[in-house]
Amino acid sequence: MPANRRPLSRSLALLLLPILLVVSGCSSIPTSGPVGVITADTGSDTTDPLIFNPPGPRQDADPESLLNSFVDAGTGAAGDYEIARDYLTDEFAAQWRPEERIIIYGADPQISASPTDGVYQIQLEVEGTINAEGIRTGAPATTTESLTAKLEQNADGQWRITSIPNGIMISSSQAELLLETYSLYFYSSSFEHWVPDVRWFVNRAAIATNIVEAMLDGPAPYLQGSVTSAFPESTTLGVESVPIVSGTATVELSPDVLQETSDLIRQQMQQQLRENLAGLNTVNSVQMTVEGQPVYLGDESNVPHPDLLIPVGDPAVGNKQIVVSGNELFLYQTGETVPIEAVPSVAALDPQDPAMTLSGAGFAFLNGNRTRLYTTGPDQEIIIAATGRGLTSPSFDPNNWVWTASTGPEGLGSTVTAVPPGGSEDSAVSVTAPWLADSAVLELRVSRDGSRALVVTEQEGVSRVFLTGIVRSNDRTPQSLGTPRELFASGPVNTAKWVNEDTVIVAEASAEEEVTPEFLGLDGSVDALSSLEGILHISAGTGPTAIFAGTSEGVRNRVGDTWSNEPVEGVQDPAFPG
Repeated sequence: MPANRRPLSRSLALLLLPILLVVSGCSSIPTSGPVGVITADTGSDTTDPLIFNPPGPRQDADPESLLNSFVDAGTGAAGDYEIARDYLTDEFAAQWRPEERIIIYGADPQISASPTDGVYQIQLEVEGTINAEGIRTGAPATTTESLTAKLEQNADGQWRITSIPNGIMISSSQAELLLETYSLYFYSSSFEHWVPDVRWFVNRAAIATNIVEAMLDGPAPYLQGSVTSAFPESTTLGVESVPIVSGTATVELSPDVLQETSDLIRQQMQQQLRENLAGLNTVNSVQMTVEGQPVYLGDESNVPHPDLLIPVGDPAVGNKQIVVSGNELFLYQTGETVPIEAVPSVAALDPQDPAMTLSGAGFAFLNGNRTRLYTTGPDQEIIIAATGRGLTSPSFDPNNWVWTASTGPEGLGSTVTAVPPGGSEDSAVSVTAPWLADSAVLELRVSRDGSRALVVTEQEGVSRVFLTGIVRSNDRTPQSLGTPRELFASGPVNTAKWVNEDTVIVAEASAEEEVTPEFLGLDGSVDALSSLEGILHISAGTGPTAIFAGTSEGVRNRVGDTWSNEPVEGVQDPAFPG
């Protein structure tokens, strides 16, 4: 799981941020005045880097042995991988880029000679890869990759590598020690929420530099167009390091940032930097500079810009759920159902899969054959919001748009529909998603920050789990789903829910079989929960302890590592807000 989880103290610090912002106006580099510094929380579970000390090349090692040792040498990041570079010729060592691509492998590499002298193949069982920006791409089970290495003997008769793809190779067990996951944070398009972008970095002293550089480079492909950064696209580090002295991280930026930003944007930049570096236990304040001089954030009134928003991170959804009981909609909390006042009867519509807005003031549900999506609320009529074939369970975003997907004829292709608050079929929006053209959508859940969607698809009997960014217009109308990123579960999946900002729960619901739900982390982790027979429905509240299972006997909740013994009978299809 990501290292920089958002503790309560960070949330409280965010609320105090306007008080901590020190502002002073200027459009060029001033020589006096207050410095823009924001205090960051020191509470973090980030540990000091673990140092690996692999051996250098062994005298008179044969090519196969040398390549095996070179793979192990990839764990030694000290001195810019100086030990690993000793396995390369001097010319190749100067151009080799070790962190351009990291391959995480399972079983021991297999090294074999090719028919060409000095050419060898390194075959790996790949569990995932990480690119230069720290973006991890998972791999299905049984994925293999072969790398070609060329070697020659030097003047001393020692074999050295003259060519091999850039990058290092580390085992999955080494990855747990050598690599660290961090959540970069970008703004939602409305600037109201923080949206995490989980990255992997080698855990070493330069980690702050990696974090800031990756943030300046922008979000991962699946988030592009759905989140925003306060930093102009042209912004780079003025120097290739982020020094931390006495707990203050100094971020030297390229000079053009002063001409391209307003006071408001600079305050948003400072706020974003603070959020991104708050997970490091070596940092308790952040300062922006240009050409060695502090960047000032506004006028001397010490009042934040009136348009500066304090984003919410990992929004909570409360303890109340909406359920179906006796063919009517009820609220459900601590094992008891509570009637919803002033909501019309829905019994004649055979309701299932209910949903509730984050405010708890609006509701949606499907009819019995999943061909109609209805919305309603206190003192409101029942509205047909969408029609289709095989509609997915409705999901509300923070702006109270309700989402569903329908399957095309013969189960081929899917259409994603979003309905505005109080809207009907006539006002529904078709959300563009070309990558769903050949797949049936089994589940679609909008994240609590409103910037991402969790999508489960099926094609020719094979299910897949994706994350995708939600691209919206300036008035926040949904427009399209961006390039997807795949998450890999241990087996088939037909239902999924958000657990928190960087974790989802997935399962293959079944009325008769034993079901084993899994937590999938955006960092690539997979954690299985205890099995339970006959799970028909999964709901997830705030965090991994608030997990509920709907069965034919009633609702059961997660208790520690198991499930409650006695189901709450007469209750079906529980769902937290969202």
